[in-house]
Amino acid sequence: MMSRWHNPAAPLLLALALVSCTGEKPVDTGVVCADPTASAGADLTITLGATATLDGSASTVCDTTVDQALYTWTFEQVPTGSAIDVTALSDNASNTAIAPVFAPDATGDYVLALVVSDPNGESSADYVVVSVVSGDQPPTADCGPDITGTVSVESVFDGTGSSDPEGAQLEYTWTLTSAPACSALDSTDLHNSSGATPSVVPDCDGGYTVSLVVSDGVNYSSPDICYLSVGSDNHWPVADAGDSLELGGCADNPLRLDGFGSYDEDGDSLTYAWTLYQAPVGSTVTDANFDDPTAPDPGFTWDIGGEYIFQLQVYDGEIWSDPDLVTVYIDEEGLNRSPIANAGDDQVIEEEADCTASSYIWSCEDCSASWVELDGSASTDPDGDRLNYTWSESTRTLVFSSPNSSITRATVPSQSATYGSASTMVFTASLDVRDCAESDVDTVTINYSCEGTAN
Repeated sequence: MMSRWHNPAAPLLLALALVSCTGEKPVDTGVVCADPTASAGADLTITLGATATLDGSASTVCDTTVDQALYTWTFEQVPTGSAIDVTALSDNASNTAIAPVFAPDATGDYVLALVVSDPNGESSADYVVVSVVSGDQPPTADCGPDITGTVSVESVFDGTGSSDPEGAQLEYTWTLTSAPACSALDSTDLHNSSGATPSVVPDCDGGYTVSLVVSDGVNYSSPDICYLSVGSDNHWPVADAGDSLELGGCADNPLRLDGFGSYDEDGDSLTYAWTLYQAPVGSTVTDANFDDPTAPDPGFTWDIGGEYIFQLQVYDGEIWSDPDLVTVYIDEEGLNRSPIANAGDDQVIEEEADCTASSYIWSCEDCSASWVELDGSASTDPDGDRLNYTWSESTRTLVFSSPNSSITRATVPSQSATYGSASTMVFTASLDVRDCAESDVDTVTINYSCEGTAN
């Protein structure tokens, strides 16, 4: 805190300075200034990760000295674990520090004092409490990469990649969820199971599975799964539950999942295990809604719109893979949106035919048949629905190689040529894209010319 000071001769010295600079006699305004008064503002409550803005604007300073006032903020108390000090304040101890800011680094109460000073004196300290709490967002567990180990040698897992959106201090809970049949280990054999880097000493060859859940003191994360492979040359298989989807009113029921992207580096045959990880609120579906949860592409019968999350694991006969999740969002019935057709860029065909003259009469061969590729693959559906394609042309002159594919060849049949003159035709090809109920049409133009030239 700044020491209190007051110079009774200050007004007289200021007047003499003005006389010496301007040559004019100072005017006595008759204003008598009292000491300033500090007001540190109202107490604050913010979430960790947010910025605290202090407010000393309600402090009072004499009008004649307002430009000389200094606002000095200090931390009187910080939470346990915080490294905050006055260097964390923006523009500290300057006349621009009426409203400094700082970013808390731990939850708890920060007590700050404000003292205001000017040439007339110094205020008493006023205090403000900034309470920092954890936010509502759950943390994320990260148990690190899968590891390999050796029997009777300590293996260490790494959960330091776990995080909290608000930066809260994390609590760790590790569990040994599975071990080889030859092992006698369980979760009690995990050393430092409440820390970020627990360890285990495997007692036999095989695969060990651990899960990590972290908490910010309010919310818990979803579990993250890691594996320890001991004494085996077998590689871990990899599960691939397919791409996440957003489906509109055209969602199939049963919904068909796709785990064909799963693989095993050793080429071992895979066993598939699908489970329902999460269903929308109000849904009554269970794992029983799979027609065959051991198939790579099972069907799943859903009951209401919303977000479904499915989990896939694969087994190579020795080791289960990490789980892979896929999310499928199904809109409520009746919310289907129209697809957007895109027939691609306009096309140009220029053909020439050989011509010969006999008795001043020209005869020309036909311009040969020509084709261009039309590409409608940029067509989209906002709901992610499967699209059906139909190419057409009103004169029926064009011949489409694949009229029901997104990409097709459009062929212009051979055309008669005239010597020295280019005959032109313009064809308009239409692309109709359709989901189960809605459709859209886009067109592409093909400018065709055929000219006879001397052979």
